[in-house]
Amino acid sequence: MRRRIWRGWILCLCACLLLCGAASGTGSTPPDAVSRGAFADALYDAHVANGGTPVVSEGSSAPFRDVGSWSPYFEALCWAKASGIAGGYAGGAFRPAAPVTRQQAAVMLYRYAETTDLPLEKGSDRDLAGYRDADTIPAWSREAVQWAVRNGLWFSGSATELRAAESVSWEELAVLTQLLFQGGMPAAALSAAPEGLTMELQQCSTTGAVVVLQNAAEETFSYGADYGLYRQVNGGWYQLNEEMDAIAIAYELAPGESRELTLSWGEMDWGGVLPAGTYCVAQSGLLGEQQATVSVTFAIK
Repeated sequence: MRRRIWRGWILCLCACLLLCGAASGTGSTPPDAVSRGAFADALYDAHVANGGTPVVSEGSSAPFRDVGSWSPYFEALCWAKASGIAGGYAGGAFRPAAPVTRQQAAVMLYRYAETTDLPLEKGSDRDLAGYRDADTIPAWSREAVQWAVRNGLWFSGSATELRAAESVSWEELAVLTQLLFQGGMPAAALSAAPEGLTMELQQCSTTGAVVVLQNAAEETFSYGADYGLYRQVNGGWYQLNEEMDAIAIAYELAPGESRELTLSWGEMDWGGVLPAGTYCVAQSGLLGEQQATVSVTFAIK
């Protein structure tokens, strides 16, 4: 099955980072935490960017008692309240400057998916069975958390804990608002390279990298022109380019040989400029007759 990150991913991340700068001045939200207002705003922007109808908020009454026409989130929250996506707290407040927790975010995403008929599967308690803090999920968010975990829309940074009450980070937000429209995407499994087969990073930048493949094994490594580019998000690797179903053999690296590879992100359909983060390049092929993958990680600061 082929999966492709949409062209808007990088634009979405840039927009989120700009929003972060605007929101951080409130003093109510930790630097890397997304506020409730900013989350609703980013979801609204993603809705419009993916063909949703914008709202006409001019002349509308305040959707919540602490969100008036003066708020940078007024338009988004008019839409979210009218659509049933955001309900607020008792007393009519929304608390837009408060950090949004993962379970709050899951509820808004779940309600959005229901109101727009996105083709995503329902979850169940079986989807939470592997998490030791599954019993801490409250009833008001449990169905939404099950759904988010089931559909690859949950990034806690842990394989054993949901951490549902912790804040959503800006990196999470960029991924969530994009993958929501692709039906989610599970983390890629990056296997260890066989002994003797290595990849070394010579240089890297936001637009490309130079790596060296070295084969100190006893068999020939046969590989294709395609490679995998992944980004780390809260402990999971998520592929940024197309995942191939089969390896198209194009080159051979005999025992004792090495080869320099120049990689360009400009060939990617989402724009080819990497934002700050941790990445991995992986090359798959055959070592003798066995499938093998060799990789190297790098950081963009």
